[in-house]
Amino acid sequence: YQRRVRGEPGSRPVQPVQSETPASPIKPAVQQQQQQPTIQRGRPKESFESPQKPQKMVKKSESQSVSQSVEKDMDPAAKRALNDFKAQLAKVVVGVLGKYNKVDCKIGRIMDSKDFKYLARKLTHGLTEKEMQRKAPGELCVTDSLKQRVRQYISSYMSKFGPIYHRT
Repeated sequence: YQRRVRGEPGSRPVQPVQSETPASPIKPAVQQQQQQPTIQRGRPKESFESPQKPQKMVKKSESQSVSQSVEKDMDPAAKRALNDFKAQLAKVVVGVLGKYNKVDCKIGRIMDSKDFKYLARKLTHGLTEKEMQRKAPGELCVTDSLKQRVRQYISSYMSKFGPIYHRT
């Protein structure tokens, strides 16, 4: 038999009671069974000193999670190459989007500088993702053929909006 500590019901046994009778060969086996550690079930008790804040669930698109996981696994040289490629591609995208920011633009006119920045960022990241699917991060470079594809992609993208671009 074992004594329980006063307090919570079902608390863990603390001390085995010593019997005064001589030990028989059967009793040590029973005592061994009783001395096995008890397994607590259910959730562990949380301390009041450091409560855990619930984490917010943020839904990310698959392309974002893929690029973030790829960037985490890259070596520093590949990350640097990817960042250089993004910077060069951003210059190309801003240059192409510049004509849509002018007053005489007839299709896809960008009216606001915030919309221009949003589009430049969105298109740069999207095009970077597409290029990363085609090539390894170390092989990425801005070529004339890539610039041509960027121009075609942006012109087809902006033509969807009609005469004036509205953020969706």
